[in-house]
Amino acid sequence: MTPHGLAIGSIPPPLGLAYLTTPGAHPVAQIESAAGAGFALVGLRLVAPVGLRLEHDPVADPRLCNDVAAALRSTGVRFFDADALTITPTIDIAALRGAVEVAARLGAALVQVVVEDPDRSRAAARFAELCDLAAPLGLRVALEFMRWRAVRTIDDAAALLDLADRTNATICLDCLHFVRSGGTPDDIARVGAERIAYVQLCDAPLADPGDAGLLAEARGGRLHPGEGGLPLGALLDALPPATVLTVEIPRAADAGRAPGERARLAYDATRAFLAHRRHPLPAPA
Repeated sequence: MTPHGLAIGSIPPPLGLAYLTTPGAHPVAQIESAAGAGFALVGLRLVAPVGLRLEHDPVADPRLCNDVAAALRSTGVRFFDADALTITPTIDIAALRGAVEVAARLGAALVQVVVEDPDRSRAAARFAELCDLAAPLGLRVALEFMRWRAVRTIDDAAALLDLADRTNATICLDCLHFVRSGGTPDDIARVGAERIAYVQLCDAPLADPGDAGLLAEARGGRLHPGEGGLPLGALLDALPPATVLTVEIPRAADAGRAPGERARLAYDATRAFLAHRRHPLPAPA
């Protein structure tokens, strides 16, 4: 078993459908879309990121929470990552208890966190408090770094984990954010691959869009694995084979597609990419 309680008997490991691949969809539709496409895991949004609205709120709506639990049971899809809690300068971690408890009740493996507090010591203390809230419920806390946030790079994330000093603290590595923040596969070994709980897999053009274009690219300009120029093969080679992969591919071009179609396209493209990596075409003579 992995540290997340997931079986690793099959190679490659089970794939997860990240929330942003079908953004805004009803959580039951997300679960059913994941199951229909072939995903074993699903990510669900329980708390709206700062500045955004959450249309379907299973934390505030007990009936919806029960519907989500029923969909997970009936499909066999596992709730993997609860997206996404934000640590701000004024956050009251106790206010996140409801979301953490719902994540645990629904069987999540971890909660994902981003940091918007530039005071690293204060942010680490709040992060540690959240880890302490999650630990008795069997949850890990995965810190995601992004170039436009206070925790920008994998080194920033590792430094905050060192300050927090909690055994259930870990890192979420988004391939796009990793490359756009200057990360290379060598950085994974230096920081410690064992500190990375999972990878959010996607592709993108190799050319950096610049600071002004980062947010639009992250929320609508990603590509399916193998369609862009990110060094995905080298990145995955730097990680243990059993590392969980969740597919996070929000594409503006898919705006008119139903959640099930988005999920199927993402799953098929990702499986084709992974199969090609395991069975590469022979080099030309």
